Amino acid sequence: MKVAVIGAGAAGLVAASELFKAGHEVDIFEQSSRLGGVWVYQAASEPDPLGQTGPRLHASMHASLRTNLPRDLMAFFDFPFDSSGGGVDEWPRYPGHAQVLSYLEEFADAFSIRQLIRFNTKVVQAVHADRWLLTIDGENGSVTEVFDALTVCNGHYTEPRVPHIPGSDHFPARCVHSHNYRSPDRFAGMQVAIVGTASSGADLSQEIAVAADRVYWCGSDKAARSKKTEHLKNVISCGPIRRLIDDGRIELENQTLIGPVDGLVFATGYHYRFRFLSEDLIRVRDNWVTPLYQDLLCITHPTLALIGLPFKIIPFPIFEIQARWFARMLNGEFDLPTVSRMREAKDIRAEQLRSADILQRNFHALDDEQYNYYDRLAQECGDPPLPEWYRELGQAARRHVERWPGCFRDQFLDVHGAPTRYPQS
Repeated sequence: MKVAVIGAGAAGLVAASELFKAGHEVDIFEQSSRLGGVWVYQAASEPDPLGQTGPRLHASMHASLRTNLPRDLMAFFDFPFDSSGGGVDEWPRYPGHAQVLSYLEEFADAFSIRQLIRFNTKVVQAVHADRWLLTIDGENGSVTEVFDALTVCNGHYTEPRVPHIPGSDHFPARCVHSHNYRSPDRFAGMQVAIVGTASSGADLSQEIAVAADRVYWCGSDKAARSKKTEHLKNVISCGPIRRLIDDGRIELENQTLIGPVDGLVFATGYHYRFRFLSEDLIRVRDNWVTPLYQDLLCITHPTLALIGLPFKIIPFPIFEIQARWFARMLNGEFDLPTVSRMREAKDIRAEQLRSADILQRNFHALDDEQYNYYDRLAQECGDPPLPEWYRELGQAARRHVERWPGCFRDQFLDVHGAPTRYPQS
């Protein structure tokens, strides 16, 4: 089959690799001039610090970003993250963004993917009419090309999600989304509030605290977050925000007042967006992408796959098994359930999540379920399940973060996974 891949980040590269290995003809469309997607660091930020208007940057990383996963866990299974694959043995076990980008570039070259990429080329519309008609804007103007299948790997760290907080229209503090945060320098000597309790909120609370006079880290799970920053005397864990006041103070839900603050940082995630797909194909409702089978395949048009939607995962191996599953499905190596059975599976899972009080915007969060998710896809497409060391290392890495919340990247993790070479102390 002739298959289009949209995006040349980690998901797009491994999708192209798996499709190519399965015998498909592959074209990758990348709107920028480089491969790597979100791992391409850009010092520039958007004109709108909240990222709600104006031109978009794909970059969402701050200058000092390092992975929160050990690289032996993060690597694609068939390409180690050391000198035997796409890395350097002396790199830290928790590498920085430049090292991850280097790994992806080595992967693209090792599997002859780079020559499949059309850089500076944007897919502006994808329509299904027996086959896929893609309208493409490139250096030579706009053209339409035809494909048998479509793989969407456009990432989901480009369009910031900023929750509405009463009083925000007249709040005097400098407001920025983590998407446009690059370094703590701009917050030197300030009082800063940070909204968001996931990984980026934890990282930015600790990094900004080095420059700021005081940091208020706001959100739920106050007690759990206090442990992550107890080594920093100028970080105060606070509850959720109720409203913003025009003198720079913040009222919490328990009616406590904090501040006034000079800066407010939103580490509140991103929206899924597929502007080139009509709602006849894919709908996004409160960040739930539907109708999909296995968080992956468009139920109504099963030659359309969306690789890389799940979050709270170990991303590269999940991308890899999703891509392998889709490539083999296109080859007819296994049969899909009927459309009605796929819809039923989608609806049952949604009801299970609602019954567990999971917010709809978190329906694609897998967390501990990611291991079973991998094994389900592997079983369907005839691949072996995850090796035992992978689960053990994943669980050990989580305990490691809990033990050393402020400095886990620089503490020795005495659990080993794949035979990856890295510093042993």
